[in-house]
Amino acid sequence: MANIIVGLAYLHENRIIHRDIKPENLVLDSKGYLRITDLGVSREYREDNHQDTSGTPGYMAPEVMCHKNHSYCADFFALGVIGYEFMLGKRPYNGKNRKEIRDHILSKQAAVRIDELPFKWSPDAADCINKVTIDLFQLLMRNPDNRLGAKGAREIMEHKWFKDIDWNKILRKELQAPYIPLVKISLCRVLRKTMKSTRNRFRRTRSLTTWMNTCWC
Repeated sequence: MANIIVGLAYLHENRIIHRDIKPENLVLDSKGYLRITDLGVSREYREDNHQDTSGTPGYMAPEVMCHKNHSYCADFFALGVIGYEFMLGKRPYNGKNRKEIRDHILSKQAAVRIDELPFKWSPDAADCINKVTIDLFQLLMRNPDNRLGAKGAREIMEHKWFKDIDWNKILRKELQAPYIPLVKISLCRVLRKTMKSTRNRFRRTRSLTTWMNTCWC
């Protein structure tokens, strides 16, 4: 969650709304640090953007699904969905199509009750994801003005669930990740092997066209 927040903070500082934050667009590097990918439907922020409704139902903010103007806070709703999914193993809003998901969102505010918390999850985690205490604005709030992050990523960073996070160490990758993927072969090794193969083909054919086709196929 902290890695996603740092990535979104950078995008938002550069006036970019990602608009498609979901598990498929989150990958881990060799150190276990998360990277945000696929900016295919990202847009530079502008005030009149109600026609921009691209995204993935289930992670799409209510204001986007309802064709309303939206801001960076739409990305934080998706962050809340992912947090809910981490916690309970399911999304807060489901349906067979976009209309059913939208109706589900509009009919009921998602919430995690204290008695639903899985083992080792703290009440602070639930408080960050949904509204447990009445004076806190949380990630899954349907009204973006009331959503945690409405004042920017720093508001989320300062939430009590993240009180033990050293954000500078996150940026410098100095913290031990809870999970480090097994990397059997590096991309650099794959590229070197590919380039060596294409150079050998080029030497045999002496054809620049053939070499270019080999590289880009």
